[in-house]
Amino acid sequence: MLQINALGQHTLERHLSGEVLTNTVNRIDDWRLEKKNEWNKAIQALSILEKSHIMKVAEDANSFTWPSLLATKYLEYKTDGNRTRYEDDINTRRSIVSHLVIGELVEGKGRFIPQIINGLWLMMEESTWVSPAHIVVQKSGIGLPDPLDDYIDLGAGRVAADLATVYLLLGDELNQISPMITKKLKDVLQSRILNPYLARDDFWWMALQSNNMVNNWNIWINTNVLKVALLVEEDASRLKMIIQKLAHSADKFIDSYAEDGACEEGPSYWLHAGGELGQMLLWLEDVSDGEVTFKEEHKLFNIGNYILNSHIYRNRYINFADAEAIQVPYPAKIWAYGTLYNDDNLKAYASYLTTLKSPSMSLGTVQDFLMHASIYNELSNHRKDFIAPQFHFYESLGQATMRSLNKKGNLFLATIGSNNGVSHNHNDVGSYMLYLDSTPVLIDVGVGTYTKETFSRNRYTLWNMQSQWHNLPIINGIQQKDGRSYHAEDVEYITNNETAQYRVNVAKAYPKEAAVQSWMRTIKMHAGNNEIRVEEQYQLEEFKKPQSISFISKIKPQLVKDGFFLQLDNGKKVFINFERETVTFSLENKEIEDPRLIKVWGGMLYKMNVLIKSMELRNQVIYKIIAN
Repeated sequence: MLQINALGQHTLERHLSGEVLTNTVNRIDDWRLEKKNEWNKAIQALSILEKSHIMKVAEDANSFTWPSLLATKYLEYKTDGNRTRYEDDINTRRSIVSHLVIGELVEGKGRFIPQIINGLWLMMEESTWVSPAHIVVQKSGIGLPDPLDDYIDLGAGRVAADLATVYLLLGDELNQISPMITKKLKDVLQSRILNPYLARDDFWWMALQSNNMVNNWNIWINTNVLKVALLVEEDASRLKMIIQKLAHSADKFIDSYAEDGACEEGPSYWLHAGGELGQMLLWLEDVSDGEVTFKEEHKLFNIGNYILNSHIYRNRYINFADAEAIQVPYPAKIWAYGTLYNDDNLKAYASYLTTLKSPSMSLGTVQDFLMHASIYNELSNHRKDFIAPQFHFYESLGQATMRSLNKKGNLFLATIGSNNGVSHNHNDVGSYMLYLDSTPVLIDVGVGTYTKETFSRNRYTLWNMQSQWHNLPIINGIQQKDGRSYHAEDVEYITNNETAQYRVNVAKAYPKEAAVQSWMRTIKMHAGNNEIRVEEQYQLEEFKKPQSISFISKIKPQLVKDGFFLQLDNGKKVFINFERETVTFSLENKEIEDPRLIKVWGGMLYKMNVLIKSMELRNQVIYKIIAN
């Protein structure tokens, strides 16, 4: 998890104080009416294609049979570590309600209202909106939810924001059936979200107590609490207190970021970290009627720009730690930063992403749908030729990217040089991934299906979390170790015209048993030659076992005289050539059983173990990566 800057910049608190906050709260009723009209107008302006798709989905949902949520399924996380079976049931229920609500907002004839009421009533009568994997933090511990301990997790915040939106947009229609529906809606939002939010400071994600850590939970939940408060809270003094507390808590998230805006949780978690921050900023600017603006806060812009700098090609992204290798980020979250900072390149990138999905709108939550609907025409019609930097470096993470931009094929390399205590960590200090155009060549395997083991003391018994399954050395038979104290040193990135050079000392990422003083990895890209040169220069304290370097791929390597090559489906080849007779090779197959990993990489992975022949304590191994 991210470390909080003890000094603090108080970014939100500086902007949300005194008369500005008072004026914002005083105009909340007018703003709600404006927001309702704005959303309804945007929905009616959607294309015929999008509306047709929405109606088809809503009509299917209208005949849905609602599943029971069984206590025994909720308990499965405690009994066997499975969290997905209950979550599948609950997420299906949530999606169906969203589909029905969106269909009704588009059509407006009342056809979906009865099923909406069924879904809303069931959701309001659920014992908790907190997932089994997250209820573990309640005072009574893992198991069924404690009725006297109202916890707010990611799921609870997300559900509450959707219900608050339904309260605003369909409240009149629901009241025609029974005013008890909206009365219960408001009561449950107060009792499960706003009351505990105001009353408690001990939720870890708030980061309001000493030694608290912070990650995407902070901003994701705070953003959804803000939406609930702005849409339903009628007591002006309470609304002011919620915004003040929320600004103080969310500032802890902002303070945890370096000035360069790098997201140590990776691009897919950016959607729920920096991406949610962008939504919070937009809502605060909007509800303040322009009195609040964040245009001078360049650090916030850097946080928003991270997702573009982590893009490889089409739907491929850097996937260090638990990030997803294949994804299509939600365009509206990127467009938000383009709007906040009047950045046309970010808007072009967001618009480009709409071309990767058809229909382009997400119907999974009402909030996501409205986020996109509000900018639909601008987003669709904007230019799509964005520019990603050829060479880029995030000093705070030691994360470098290099693109050859060569006509023969674009070699892309990304490397990480942080520490093994980051949020969602894998033991990967100094590792890198390599793509040729959109094809992964040397990979970061990433994370499998989440289970109880994923976030337990047994995390690093999982093979894909271990450094031996990253593109890294194994030193004296020893792998890297987890924890912030296991870190990179001497990280350096130099660019010059068509070359980029990255250097990192990974020795301190290994425990003392590795007996290594220094292991300096230097990666240099010659963009014009479509070639990468890697030097592994090391100094050992003693020799215990031969040193080796792992190369992980979804493509089966084929040996040649001085190395090996990986042949892509399009016939292109990537050669990895070593100095003559300095190393030997052995190939290890890894059959993949986890469905989440199979979806990304297929059923088999390969690890080429390159064994260094030298027994000297000081040595250097050089190899070249050449796209042909």
